[in-house]
Amino acid sequence: MQRKVSREIFMKYLYSRAVSNAGWEGLSQDLDRFLDSVEDDAIEIHKSHGGKEIDMLDSYREVILDSSYLMDAARAVEDNIGAIDAYINEYARNWTTDTMPAVDVAILRLAVAEIKFMFTIPEVVACDEAVNIAKKYCDDDAYKYINGILGSVMKA
Repeated sequence: MQRKVSREIFMKYLYSRAVSNAGWEGLSQDLDRFLDSVEDDAIEIHKSHGGKEIDMLDSYREVILDSSYLMDAARAVEDNIGAIDAYINEYARNWTTDTMPAVDVAILRLAVAEIKFMFTIPEVVACDEAVNIAKKYCDDDAYKYINGILGSVMKA
């Protein structure tokens, strides 16, 4: 449960960085500030995945987020953003990270980081989770091309 919520929150973080043109350096340091601003959103995501009510005295981060995963994801993206975008651009027929919708790119960046640079996460899990997130946040058929791109990335 914590990983699902953390994955979705991190996708939103990547999206916010991209649309604000904030760049990719300092992700790990800036992530803490971002997490402070999305507590209500994180709790809603937690509930949408069937999570129980949390005690308001508890730190929401400790209860519903996987901080180790978040730091690993931030490092994987920050250290490998060029390679991540190269994978996406190579397998996204007639699209690039500059021409795709920003939310689709955020989902793909996270999934490619998990597949290629976060070796504790099974490729199939990364792909399935990305498709599920795309079904929630993207246009109706976006999950299909996201799945196709990630399928190609897994074979590469």
